[in-house]
Amino acid sequence: MDKEIKIEKTGDEIPVEDLRELFGVINQQVPDLIRNLFASLYDADTAEQYAKGIATIYKTLTEQGLPEEMVEKLTMKYANSMDFIGKAMENIDIRGDKEEEED
Repeated sequence: MDKEIKIEKTGDEIPVEDLRELFGVINQQVPDLIRNLFASLYDADTAEQYAKGIATIYKTLTEQGLPEEMVEKLTMKYANSMDFIGKAMENIDIRGDKEEEED
């Protein structure tokens, strides 16, 4: 984000043009920021580490002698908790082309 935007307000007026410019920059840069975040979180190396973590917790719980059903439930809870960003963001439209709900 190289561009610097100055918002000048005098009195009670709303600096519409300045705000329009600010929102234009936000509209251009935020979707790219989100896409890059997802790309870095879900690349091949991250997926490999994620899989290793799941395998490790499964192995460790099994070695501790826990019942298989409990091991599976705890492993699934761990796996689901590791995808917290994906779950938090799954309803956000980063493309801006989501169909509007009918009124």
